[in-house]
Amino acid sequence: MSFIKWSTGFGYAFLGLFLVLPLAFIFWQVLAGIGEVYASISDPFYINLSPEAFRDAVYVRPTDPPTLVIRGPDMGVILNSLWTALLVATLDTALGFVLAYVLAKYVFPGRTLLGLLATIPLIVMPFATAYVVRKILDPRWGTLNWLLTEVLGVPLRVEISGLAAVVLVQTLMFLPIAYLNIYAALTKVDPTLEEVANNLGADERRAVRDVVLPLSLPGIAAAFVLVFIFAIDDVAAPIIFQDDPVARKLLSYQVYSKFLDQVRGQISPTAAFLTLILLSISVVAFLAVRKYVGLRQYAMLIRQLRPKSYAPGPLGKAAIYLLAFPLVIIAAAPLLGALSLVFADRWTTSPLPEGVSVANAVERVAGVFQNPLFVKGILNTVYYGVAATLIMIAVGIAIAIAAARSKGPAADALDALATMPIAIPGLVIAYAYFLTSLEFSSALRPLDPQLASLLDPLTHPEIYLIIGYSVRKLPFVVRSIYAGMQQIHKSMEEVAMNLGQGYFGVVRKILVPLLKTNILSGALIGFVYVTSEVSLSITLGVLKGVGQDTAMPITAFMRERFESGLYGVQDAATLGLVLVLIQVAAIALTTRVLKTRYGFVL
Repeated sequence: MSFIKWSTGFGYAFLGLFLVLPLAFIFWQVLAGIGEVYASISDPFYINLSPEAFRDAVYVRPTDPPTLVIRGPDMGVILNSLWTALLVATLDTALGFVLAYVLAKYVFPGRTLLGLLATIPLIVMPFATAYVVRKILDPRWGTLNWLLTEVLGVPLRVEISGLAAVVLVQTLMFLPIAYLNIYAALTKVDPTLEEVANNLGADERRAVRDVVLPLSLPGIAAAFVLVFIFAIDDVAAPIIFQDDPVARKLLSYQVYSKFLDQVRGQISPTAAFLTLILLSISVVAFLAVRKYVGLRQYAMLIRQLRPKSYAPGPLGKAAIYLLAFPLVIIAAAPLLGALSLVFADRWTTSPLPEGVSVANAVERVAGVFQNPLFVKGILNTVYYGVAATLIMIAVGIAIAIAAARSKGPAADALDALATMPIAIPGLVIAYAYFLTSLEFSSALRPLDPQLASLLDPLTHPEIYLIIGYSVRKLPFVVRSIYAGMQQIHKSMEEVAMNLGQGYFGVVRKILVPLLKTNILSGALIGFVYVTSEVSLSITLGVLKGVGQDTAMPITAFMRERFESGLYGVQDAATLGLVLVLIQVAAIALTTRVLKTRYGFVL
């Protein structure tokens, strides 16, 4: 059918032009300066496995009282990034499995509350939440040491910095991603298989080990890889803890800082090489989990059946209330602390925010909407979100129909290519777009100065922001529409075509109306993710600078205000609150209208 061929070609053209080509340009940059790249990466700054790398990982500083310093190793930029992402992914997968199992398999008072608390960190307040963790960990006036020394009377202070602090922040931030993926996998396991195991004499522990765990491995693997990718791409935590030089020795921070150097005109092939490493690590991890999941058939939950549940014993209840609830409260603490910044007079030399009042919050929110630059940032965020979402809908419908209704290597490759952006860090996309567009606009300037000016990323970064957002979040829209296509029988399309409709008419009159729930669901989730995007926003978004015609979205203003000092942090938190309200409105609409669950499910 001509429409299927057209949609396949359209999908390849869009992804080839806005994903493959810019990434290929980075590879060419590396090859062009391979000599400088080799000289740079041979420096211990990038790879260091000497004994000195582990010397200051953990030690006790002789103060009164003694201070336990936890910094983590310093193995160089590349190994630091791998170690941090692997540790965060391992911790979150283990903790996420515990939470998911408790919520999926046990019935107890407070179960709904536990599930709600477990998803709170999904609400994003970039920079503000990481700043709160830094305040909690502050060795002099932090909440942690206040609890240890003043409340509990423990003669010991704790100082967490460097990679250890980054790991802690990212573990708290990305725990819901692991929990939601594993929870989805657990609830899809056919409960009759557990009942058979029980009838054969297996207790709950053995049934979990021999039945539930093996069948849940796709969700566990997806959780691990997604958290790994999010952690290695995260730049907010390294920026917050950049006072420690080790926190700056991460691929995300180095790519971000070298991106700013590129903007200032300091071109270096090493920057392209680090970007290529970041890309390669993420893509290899993603391809590995997709291949693994596809190797076996897994028993899934029959829709009419409810997941098998257990009543926890006394020890189980004690573990739930003494371990699971404190865990989710700790994970939610950074967001709650960030919100308290909006209501507080200050939070400087005290373990807790001071002068908390509603009047402070009202005054700060009013101040945001009285500041024309902040209003411009809010309007930019909504505009970018809507524009990117419309692009995702158009491209997503074409790709989903092509992948669902055509067979062969071309369709499989298109499906894989459309899913791939979820594994590509935003910093890589930003760097690739900047270099490619700068080179292209420079080459075009002698031929058509007006068009070259329009395509110049320093003049019109909003073009690349919208395209970058739409490419990065496209997988969520495609997956939502593709799931709907799987539920529509081909005979409906065949009947319409036998009655004289072309396939374009079938799409317009039959498929789109039947897919409207899937389209709206994917669109709203994509919109939420676009508004909370950090990597593209703080790179491409700042190219035009701060002014009345600024292209900066809310998250870029949050970074700018955070770096301006104490009251700037509270401005950043207030902007974060506005961002949260936008996200909550979209999430509430998704949940209420479509009766669907919001989350990062692969």
